[in-house]
Amino acid sequence: MTELPAVKRGAALLNDPELNKGTAFTEAERSALGLRGLLPPRVMTQHEQLERFLPGVRSRPTPLDQYAYLVGLHDRNVTLFYRLVMDHLEEMMPILYTPTVGQACQEFGRIFRRSRGLFVTADDAGRVREVLANWPHDDVRMIVVTDGERILGLGDLGANGMGIPIGKLTLYTACAGVPPKQCLPITIDVGTDNTHLRESASYMGLRQPRLRGAAYDALLDEFVEAVQERFPQVCLQFEDFGNHNA
Repeated sequence: MTELPAVKRGAALLNDPELNKGTAFTEAERSALGLRGLLPPRVMTQHEQLERFLPGVRSRPTPLDQYAYLVGLHDRNVTLFYRLVMDHLEEMMPILYTPTVGQACQEFGRIFRRSRGLFVTADDAGRVREVLANWPHDDVRMIVVTDGERILGLGDLGANGMGIPIGKLTLYTACAGVPPKQCLPITIDVGTDNTHLRESASYMGLRQPRLRGAAYDALLDEFVEAVQERFPQVCLQFEDFGNHNA
């Protein structure tokens, strides 16, 4: 007999952004799920949560600050994040994708708080399947992947290009209804030829020149084959690769 997965309770539930509802947990849910005392006592509807959160977004002084504020909400409460984006799509999309996402990629190391998606690196050659196996969701239907070489009009941003897959998949959920659990942003970090970025104290990618030639091609072959095995129903979209590789 197959065992059902354990139901998350208490702090573990509040720390899971895909399950956390924050102050929207009802009185009955708070009692049943061990949440008493872990939340402020007032139960708020999702609409009331949005009314509390939206002024905070609008009060941020720059679009990049607004971006970081929204990412913080996503890190805590995925459902509320998408409710906000879908209800205010025209206002939120320029913050979460172009044009702000370009600056977010440039500042990726500085504003990084919590990892999203997967990083497959040149050092993972021969073990890409192991990396993909670490992703917690099996039913992935949409992957957006970049190697960060040609990010918008900004050029080679290396691992900082992760902002592009994250932003594009936000669009697919908010505008096309693809469930967040079925979306997976991936960056293939093969180094960067951007010397200034590579030497920056805040850069979080491989500090080496870009992998080129046969070794690069072999890594991409291994990646695609591993994706097909791990997620057989997925649509794999390549984004912002350099022209010579694209």
